[in-house]
Amino acid sequence: MMVRSSQQSLPASVAQRLREDILDGDLISGQPLVEAQMVERFGVSRNTVREAMHSLAQSGLVTVISHKGSFVRQLTASDIREIYEIRRIVETGCCIRVETGRWTQLAPVFTAAFTQARSAMRDGEWRLAGTASLLFHRLLVGACGSDQLTAFFDNICAQMRLAFQMVQPQDAIQRPWLEKDVAIFETLREGKAGQAITLIEDYLKYSENLLFTLIPGIDE
Repeated sequence: MMVRSSQQSLPASVAQRLREDILDGDLISGQPLVEAQMVERFGVSRNTVREAMHSLAQSGLVTVISHKGSFVRQLTASDIREIYEIRRIVETGCCIRVETGRWTQLAPVFTAAFTQARSAMRDGEWRLAGTASLLFHRLLVGACGSDQLTAFFDNICAQMRLAFQMVQPQDAIQRPWLEKDVAIFETLREGKAGQAITLIEDYLKYSENLLFTLIPGIDE
């Protein structure tokens, strides 16, 4: 039987678990989400699973097709462009909003994410390296202190993971980010918000261009 927090409904708990699976790279684009399997896995009713699927569809993570079932979303070129535009707006906005002292307070959490990334890269675990890099960006937005913004951005990061999965091998898309992530954080901790914004804008432009270079046959 699935355990949930007192503030979370069963459908929301199922949706959250599946969102985490996408963020971690355990679910891939186009993968069918078989209702019977999820009923067994989570110990919930079919109606609960269906509600969770519709919630994830609204979040841009699942496609529900009548009489066929639910599938992890497959992104188009325009989807990916939109994701990057949202990231530019949100991530640069957080650089302005968060006070310098807050970054220093959060340094141990960010350092742990960087350590996780270094370990994964050293071991050639590129999926885990991607998880760690996404965690950095989630922590950056989380520093704003808005639960609604954090939940929204988690969905964006989960969509970003789906975009990453379109690239093989994964090291081609994951290798460049750690030192860039560290540089952004150190700049924020030094109180140089304007410089951090420039670093993020350059980072996202490079990431977007690299992704489109590496995805075979994606339509613009």
